[in-house]
Amino acid sequence: MSTRRALVEAARGDRPLDIVVRGGQVVNVYTRELAPADVGIHGDRIAVVDWDSRYGIDAPVVVDARGAIVLPGFVDTHLHIESTMVAPSAYARAVLPFGTTTIVIDPHEIANVMGRAGIDYMLRASEGLPLRTYLTVPSSVPAVDGIETAGARFDAADVAAMLRWPRVLGVAELMDYPGVVRQREHMAAIVEAGLASGKMLEGHAPLLSGRDLNAYLAAGADSDHEPREWREMVEKLRLGMWVYGRENTFRKGAADLARALVELPNACNVALCTDDIDPDDLLREGHLDRGMRRLVDEGIDPLLVVRLATLNGATRYGLRDHGAIAPGKLADLALVDSLQTFRCSHVIASGRLVARDGQLVVDIPDPYPAPVGDSMRVGPLSADDFLPSHPDGDVALRIIEVDPRRTTTLGEAWLRFAGGRLAMPLPDDMMLLSVVPRHGQSHRPSVALVRGVGLMRGALASTVAHDSHNLIVGGRTPAEMLLAAQAVVEMGGGVALVDGAHVVARVRLPIAGLMADGSVEDVAAEVSSFNDRGRAMGIRFQSPVLALSSFALPVSPHVRLTDLGMVDVVTQSFVNLFAE
Repeated sequence: MSTRRALVEAARGDRPLDIVVRGGQVVNVYTRELAPADVGIHGDRIAVVDWDSRYGIDAPVVVDARGAIVLPGFVDTHLHIESTMVAPSAYARAVLPFGTTTIVIDPHEIANVMGRAGIDYMLRASEGLPLRTYLTVPSSVPAVDGIETAGARFDAADVAAMLRWPRVLGVAELMDYPGVVRQREHMAAIVEAGLASGKMLEGHAPLLSGRDLNAYLAAGADSDHEPREWREMVEKLRLGMWVYGRENTFRKGAADLARALVELPNACNVALCTDDIDPDDLLREGHLDRGMRRLVDEGIDPLLVVRLATLNGATRYGLRDHGAIAPGKLADLALVDSLQTFRCSHVIASGRLVARDGQLVVDIPDPYPAPVGDSMRVGPLSADDFLPSHPDGDVALRIIEVDPRRTTTLGEAWLRFAGGRLAMPLPDDMMLLSVVPRHGQSHRPSVALVRGVGLMRGALASTVAHDSHNLIVGGRTPAEMLLAAQAVVEMGGGVALVDGAHVVARVRLPIAGLMADGSVEDVAAEVSSFNDRGRAMGIRFQSPVLALSSFALPVSPHVRLTDLGMVDVVTQSFVNLFAE
C-alpha cells in the first residue's frame, strides 16, 4: 500500500527534498497573491512551500527561479487531441513546453470512427505520459442519432460501461442538446447513465437560452465551452453553469469572457480550455497560455487569469491534487517570464523537469502502438455524384451561407440546370459541398451548395469532418472534387487540395483518418504548406486545411450537411435542397 509517509517526513525536514525551486515569485491561487517563496519537492509532490525563505530549504537539485514567476501547471478542461492531428504522445511533446501539465480530453472524434476501440487506444496511448491525461466518455456517437451515420453508435449501456474505465471523469459534451432538452429516449438514457455514475456531465449548448437552457441544466449538464458572446456567458454563469473560456484556432472567446467577468466579477464557475487547435497554430501561438495572454490583454487581473487556468479547472473536476502550489499537491509547475506573456522557462511535471526554454528535455516514448490502417470504406465514385439533379431550367435552391465566424444560415439562390444536372460554372463565391459515406454505408453522397468559403478554384477533401468523420468534399467543379476525394481514399485518410488536374497539397492522417503517426512539427509543416496553398486559392478561414471540418456537424448552428442530407440544427430535421 502506497503511503505519504516519506512526503510528510520531507515536509517536516526529517528527510531530504529532491528538488528546490528557489528564488522565484510564487502565485498563490487560493489568495490571489504574488510573493517570494521557495518550493520544495519530494517525489512527484510538493512537500513544502517556504514563503519568504524562512526555512532555508535545500536539495541536491536546485532550479534557479530568480527573475521568474512560479505558477501551477495549467489545466485544460476540454480538448480533442485528434484536432491537432497527432497521437497522444506527440501531443504531449508539443504541449508541455507551453506549461500545460493536465488535460481532460473528449475522444469523440476517434470514437465516431472506431467506436470503443478508439477510446481504448486513447487511454492506452496516454498512460504514464508526463502530460497527465483524463478522459470523458463520448456521449454523442454519432453526434445526433438518426441525422448522420458514424462508424459506431454508443447507447446508454456503452456509456455506463466506459464510465467505469480508469481515468474517466464523466460524460463528454452532450452535443445533442435538443435531444437532452426534449428528453428524447436515446439521449435521456445516456444522461441518466451519467447521473447514476455520480460523475460529471459535460455540456455543449451554443446559443441555448431561456427555458430551454434551464431544461438543459435541469437534466444534469452543467458546463459549456460553446457560448458565442458575453451575454450568453453571463446568463449561463448566473444559472450555475461552468463556462470554459475558449481560445483556439477557430474561436476567439477571450474578449467576450473578459466582458462577462467584468459583469460578474465574483463568478467562481469559470475555467479555461482550448478545444481544437491545428498543429501549425499550436506551434506558433501556444496552448492554454494563448488564452491567458489574451485575457490579460483584455484587462483581466493576471492573478485571476492564473486561477482560471489552474485551480478552477481542477476544482471543476474534483482533482484535489492539481492546480495549486501547496504542500501535498502534485509537483506540476510552470516558471514564466511574466504575467503578460506566460512564456515558460521551465516546466516541471510530477516533480520532473520536462521542458526548458520552450524545448522538451525528456524522452517521451509511445506507450502503445497506433492503429495505423485503412479506415476508408468508400464505394465507387464518379463526378456526377457531386452534382444535384433536377429538370432543366432556372431553379431555386436552398444553400448554406457561412459568415467569417463559421456560423451557418439557410439562404437561397437561383441556379441553372441543363441536361438534368446543375450547370457549370458556379457563381462567384459559391462551391459544391458533399459528404461521402466512408464507414461502409450503401447510400450515395449528399450534396449541397455553400456560399462564403471564398474558394475561387479547385477542390479539397477531408476525413476530418466533425463528428462522424465521413469524407467531406468541397469544390468549384465536380471533376476536381472527384480527384480530391480519390486522393484522400488512396492515402488512407487525410486532407487533399486539388487545383485543376493536380493534387497540390496533402496532409496524411493514417490513424482513423484523423491523426498522423509522426510529430506535431512534421504535421505542422504539411498543414502550413496546405494552408498557404488554400489561401492562394481563396479560402478565407484561418486554417484552410480544416475549412470544411465543421460543415458536417449537426449540433452547430444553424445549417449543416451530413451523409444523409442538409439539416436544420435547431429543429433537427432535414431540409430539402430545392426550395420549390
